[in-house]
Amino acid sequence: MSSKALGEANPSLLAQCPVHPVPANAADLPVHITECGVKGPPVLFVHGGVQGGIGGGPVNWKGQLPLADMGWKLRLIDRPGFGESPSRGPDDMHADAALIAERLGQSSHLIGHSFGGAESLLAAALRPEAVRSLILVEPALQMMLSTDPQSAADPATKGAAEIIMKYLLSGKTPADYAIGFVGSLGSSDGADNVAVAGLKADPDRATAMGCSLLRAHMASATEQRAAADKVAAAGIPVLIISGGYSASQGATGEALARLTGGRHTVLQEAPSHFLQQDCPDAFNRVVDAFLRDAEAKHSQAA
Repeated sequence: MSSKALGEANPSLLAQCPVHPVPANAADLPVHITECGVKGPPVLFVHGGVQGGIGGGPVNWKGQLPLADMGWKLRLIDRPGFGESPSRGPDDMHADAALIAERLGQSSHLIGHSFGGAESLLAAALRPEAVRSLILVEPALQMMLSTDPQSAADPATKGAAEIIMKYLLSGKTPADYAIGFVGSLGSSDGADNVAVAGLKADPDRATAMGCSLLRAHMASATEQRAAADKVAAAGIPVLIISGGYSASQGATGEALARLTGGRHTVLQEAPSHFLQQDCPDAFNRVVDAFLRDAEAKHSQAA
């Protein structure tokens, strides 16, 4: 799937979207980072979503603030077009990955969710020497599995990759597409998950998110796979986290762990794609334990 495939797959949806301009000074616009914790190894958090969805870093990762009290210096980035970071144009995995890689500093742990998880993998491949560990939370890397014969033959992983196309081809409006797709990502307490509830309450936001999904520049399957291979070759400790709400997400997480040379864990209690928000305490325990193990190995290697 190419970077323009989503919009091309249903041009009638893209035709309903206004042009998203690219500012002339896009490269010079600021990228905001909220810091929490005054000491400890740095951890850069990259939120998911596309513009028009849930807000930036502090909104998506507010349940992880207790990790600062556990000895970690949290750095919550607002990707362009979110929170306090101005938009630089349509969402772009490669452009965001370069920004993320620059903000790793000399070295940092890196955690990314969903769209931001895919960007985090690309960023880690750009500067593997600066990544102490990499945690990917249900990353948007399903396309990559088409490059892996074992995954391509697995109905569970194929099902995960087909979800986005299902709603793309059946949606009548960009808002329909956004609500259908996000609504397929589990529920929270038996009701709409945290993202789809907001979209249903604000039709304009649903339209904006649908248009952002259609315009988004995605890394291709081969580019994603090349990044995974580079991360695996560098020996970066990798953890893939998925929720127990979806067998296909679990199968995808297992395959991604194999391809990155990492580990996979399932938060069985997580009812939706938004694991860190639905069950923050369980999520934080898993993250803290993995970071401590990775930090110990990093210290020994140093």
